[in-house]
Amino acid sequence: MKKKAIGFTIAGALLVGGYTTTSLAADNNRPGSDSALEKREMKGKGFGHFGGFFKVNSEELIKKAKEFGISTSGKDAETLMKEIRDATIKKEAKDLGIKTSGKEIETLTEEVQLAKLQEKAKELGISTKNKDAAALHDEIHLAKLKKEAKELGVATNGKDSQTLRQDIKQATLNKKAKELGISTDGKDLQILQQEVMTAAIKNEAKTLGISIDGKDIREVAQEVASAKVKTEAKKLNITIDGKMIPEIAFEVREKKIKNLATELGISTKNKSTRDLIEAIDKKDADKLEALNDDDFFSLMRKGKRGFGQGGHHGGGKHHEDSQRFKDEAPASSNNEMQPQINEQAEFGSDI
Repeated sequence: MKKKAIGFTIAGALLVGGYTTTSLAADNNRPGSDSALEKREMKGKGFGHFGGFFKVNSEELIKKAKEFGISTSGKDAETLMKEIRDATIKKEAKDLGIKTSGKEIETLTEEVQLAKLQEKAKELGISTKNKDAAALHDEIHLAKLKKEAKELGVATNGKDSQTLRQDIKQATLNKKAKELGISTDGKDLQILQQEVMTAAIKNEAKTLGISIDGKDIREVAQEVASAKVKTEAKKLNITIDGKMIPEIAFEVREKKIKNLATELGISTKNKSTRDLIEAIDKKDADKLEALNDDDFFSLMRKGKRGFGQGGHHGGGKHHEDSQRFKDEAPASSNNEMQPQINEQAEFGSDI
């Protein structure tokens, strides 16, 4: 499956409109074991796994539990989320032809992960013989990087994943800088990124009629992001009355995915957003990729991260095959979707 959880900075991906590349690069540009990270992620899948920004909605939680035939009487949210998660993993296992009888959830999680990676590897012509999840993940990742590099005219011969990621970052950033009339001479990646972001934010603000006079560029970026969310909501006939920006953004995201599923003739009845994403990916991965490249989704992916102080912001990265669009939820209790600008570029694609 296409990866579906890109790691753009909001001021970069949302406002620059895709100068950064897929989070395929960012997701794997991190320390630690990919398989271990995926394992942790798989444990969190199901209702309530929303990229780390889950905001409990009791009505939705109860509704989801009932869909699985789970009794809700006397159970708190944490208990229900665990039971729903377990039920989701068992359902996935059955859908993949994996026997569930007598197996612990941890075991099923690992088997589901491996089966999905094997499925994707076969799609890409990668042999799965005698390969574990970590090895398959790495080969799939490298194959995707090479495809992306070739599309950008970046040579791939003799390059490992880390080198390709860096070359892709530089190529995409140079391309956007050229479009914005920004010279790249003698500038390192971080400086060039900030110049591109700043120029893009100002352009977007001008287009939206937002004044930038006397404002910090972060403030402008925040206003632009909010305006974009409201514009998307209006296009989709989503009411915004009494709702926070992250909540509106989440509704927009859900509706865009459902609309694409309907367009492709995929039934949306009793299906979670994650189910729809996987169904769309199998039926028309290119259209899912195009939707992922919609700059609105970049907003969703980095909506809750604040401005750094020139370095990398704390916190984990979204991650793994078949997760690029994962079920992100409204971003907690504050009404802001914080743009990111003083941080090194995150170029980054998981469902």
